[in-house]
Amino acid sequence: AKLEHHIAKKKIKHVDLDSGSVTEPTKPNGIKLERFVFDVFPYVERMAILEVHRQDQFSPLKNAPGSGVDCPETSRSDLIAQCIRFAEAAGATLETLPEGREPSFEISALVSYAGEGLESLNGKTLAADQLINSLDDVVTV
Repeated sequence: AKLEHHIAKKKIKHVDLDSGSVTEPTKPNGIKLERFVFDVFPYVERMAILEVHRQDQFSPLKNAPGSGVDCPETSRSDLIAQCIRFAEAAGATLETLPEGREPSFEISALVSYAGEGLESLNGKTLAADQLINSLDDVVTV
């Protein structure tokens, strides 16, 4: 079976050949051909769909860095927020950072996949910038 393409109209930067300057269009000037995972649904014999909390299970990464939406920065921010929720649900708090500074806090999925097993963090104030690869190496403040 051949999957059909979906057309997405996009604003595509380009170089003006006469002036050599980069032009940033204000309206779509090109198309992008896309395929999506749901395009295969009609071809599968068995399928299950799960309804999940978006904040815990889905952070799309489909745009370029710096675009501000569905990009590497927003995916990273969503992952950090999830790890903070896991630590706080276990009874920990995160150190307060200066206004406007975001933490760089991650709990390895090898330590806890969905927030389980973090009871030893209860009552601790955790350093906001750390990657927890082991509960024996947690940095507190």
